[in-house]
Amino acid sequence: SYHPESHIVIVKPTRSVTPKLARFMEIVDGDLDCSRMEFKTFACYNNFVPSNNCGVPDHTPNHNALLHLERLLQSLTQLIMEHARRKLSRHPTLADSKEIIFPALDKTDIQLMGFSKGCVVLNQFIYEFHYCKTLTPEDDSMCQLIPRIRHMFWLDGGHAGGKNTWITSRSLLETLTRLGIEIHIHVTPYQINDDRRPWIRKEEKLFSDLLRRLGASVKRFVHFETEIPSLETHFGVITAYKLAERRHSLMAVKDM
Repeated sequence: SYHPESHIVIVKPTRSVTPKLARFMEIVDGDLDCSRMEFKTFACYNNFVPSNNCGVPDHTPNHNALLHLERLLQSLTQLIMEHARRKLSRHPTLADSKEIIFPALDKTDIQLMGFSKGCVVLNQFIYEFHYCKTLTPEDDSMCQLIPRIRHMFWLDGGHAGGKNTWITSRSLLETLTRLGIEIHIHVTPYQINDDRRPWIRKEEKLFSDLLRRLGASVKRFVHFETEIPSLETHFGVITAYKLAERRHSLMAVKDM
């Protein structure tokens, strides 16, 4: 079967960027590609989670994925600062303004998003949440980034393995629930209605249902339900999720 290249995306932070500075920022999010591509097909994210040559994850309690994420955000902050300084140097009035505060991306609110196989990175984060909060709670250095993660988006998660597409461990999901992170699940028939991979549907249902029973804030959407499953609808979720989230927010406002 064909498993397309996919990504883990760090969506732009929600604060710490002044309007004046934002005018000169072209780097507004980080789209992190896989660490390697096997056979020009299988995306592998070994810098976040151990994987075999087909990109099937071998989740561990701690692979320093959160630490790696923190370092990436710090590096991205440096890039933004350098980029902004170059832009601002052409505008002396703005460059001297005391209102301009360069963003520290690892110190602001964060939204995490995984698409397709990129969701294995989000799953590894769940393992490390549990490791930090339950197994090594005294180690503050391991947990500094966690309170800043406000939202996590799973977009049609899937990989080449025969299990563990979605996290189903109750203890891990209990820890995730206690963190108060808002969970967003967007799926299509390409993954959850694939009879060749029935475990995906079962695992996703258990993931969603168990989180709800535990009291987590969960939003779940199924896109393209009446269409024939295809790569087109699979990739279409990248656009469809935005519309669904917007409609949901508008409905919530009307109900207030």
